[in-house]
Amino acid sequence: MLGWELPPFHSGGLGVACEGLTKSLSKLGVEIAFVLPKVYSGGYDWMKVYDASSMLLENGFSHKCVELARENRCCLVNGYQRIEFDSKTKGMCQLCVGQLDNSPYAHVNFYTRGVQALAQNLQYDLIHAHDWMTYPAGIAAKAVAKEKNKLAPFLAQVHATEVDRHDGKFIYETERVGFNAADRVVAVSHLTKNTVNMYYGINQNKISVVHNGIDPREIQLKPKNPIKKKYKVVIFLGRVTFQKGPDYFVKVAKKVTDNYPNVKFMLLGSGDMQTRMIEKGAWEGLTGKLLFNSWVSDRDKDAAYQLADVFVMPSVSEPFGIVPLEAIQNGTPVVVSKSSGVAEVVSNCAKVDFWDIGRMSEEIIKLLKDKKYAKTMVEGAKKEVDGLTWERSAKEMIKVYEQTLGGKVYA
Repeated sequence: MLGWELPPFHSGGLGVACEGLTKSLSKLGVEIAFVLPKVYSGGYDWMKVYDASSMLLENGFSHKCVELARENRCCLVNGYQRIEFDSKTKGMCQLCVGQLDNSPYAHVNFYTRGVQALAQNLQYDLIHAHDWMTYPAGIAAKAVAKEKNKLAPFLAQVHATEVDRHDGKFIYETERVGFNAADRVVAVSHLTKNTVNMYYGINQNKISVVHNGIDPREIQLKPKNPIKKKYKVVIFLGRVTFQKGPDYFVKVAKKVTDNYPNVKFMLLGSGDMQTRMIEKGAWEGLTGKLLFNSWVSDRDKDAAYQLADVFVMPSVSEPFGIVPLEAIQNGTPVVVSKSSGVAEVVSNCAKVDFWDIGRMSEEIIKLLKDKKYAKTMVEGAKKEVDGLTWERSAKEMIKVYEQTLGGKVYA
């Protein structure tokens, strides 16, 4: 299995999804060799985890090398970012890696080479690759298996597409090539399946849908925040990027607080639109009404959900959306965009078009004012979420594996 991140070293939902799925697959008897770009620690005792970068280090990973890499944001240490090398650094990096790649997406090429090297010595029946960064590596691993006269189908799982993100042509093309090369494509929602079909031209019969999950857990109640004595709280939690719709959250904050002044809106997260949202909030006169914080750690998430009277996910395009499920587990009613996968599996929530500021504001105010309505919604949502386990997702994924291994590419 090929993935880009795993908790606790993750930047979003992809790592969480990979962890939840692999744990349940392992419990159901699936043996997993998971390849990360870089392994920083252990703790994944339910599967074997491999470090792709270690396959390309010729002279070991010395302390001096680590310090140099950190200073220059080298791909080996800081998330495989592109860097500009001076002649001295370039020479040292050539000693370390052997073949310098400073192209815009060197991180993908570097990971692919590492996976290709690992594949020479690993035994595998199927290649499961998560999102675009790993698709070239999946294609390479399939080619290695073919060289060894073994068929190993390539399954490309889609957690998000470039149509959702709008980051560039290269990523779109990498996705398109990956989807076409895959023996099976797995989408995390019917929304994403339709996107892959419509914008990438992939036959719908080649695309299976396996929704994400969330495991039941014991929620520890946090001390009540003093702000709750005077104010109601509405939160957004996620990456502050175009895809997540933070600008619509700011517009809703303006409309709600104009009519319901004892409400605080909190935009929790970081991203390329954070500065713009702070400026927009000030321009709209929301100083003191709209509060900001950077990324919330996994440890502090429950406290954030419990602080909220309403959780809002106004995403422009959200292939699934695990965060609303976490909010529901904490007893918080949710308002979600209709353009989301989670809207397919949870009915006890308010579903609104992301652009409909008036309707979104009305739903938030109704939940804030009508405690009975909010309580009934949460109780129903909790029952639904209890059934959305990773074990359920894993069982569905195993069916897809069996179909793919059996040659039923179009099932």
